Amino acid sequence: MELSLEQVEAEIAEKTRDWQVFSDARAMIRARVLEVRDSTSPLTPLPTWSGTDAVLGSLDLAIHAMEHTLEELKALRRVAKPRLTLIDGGADGAE
Repeated sequence: MELSLEQVEAEIAEKTRDWQVFSDARAMIRARVLEVRDSTSPLTPLPTWSGTDAVLGSLDLAIHAMEHTLEELKALRRVAKPRLTLIDGGADGAE
């Protein structure tokens, strides 16, 4: 499947937004875990709950996959970008 430069740019923008949302979610969860690490709440304490590790692990996997996809898209963009070619129009200044 070939993509145009415009399609590659659109995919980069979309995947960057996805990456940002997932990264923000991970940061917010991690901050909350640190915030309540000394909590004495007896009901499913967030820092030691296995679900917390599962969620953070899943987010890490998704974020890593998104980063890999973005790297591939950026490589495609580098190849797809039109190159600037200077053409000598024959004006050599000898008139």
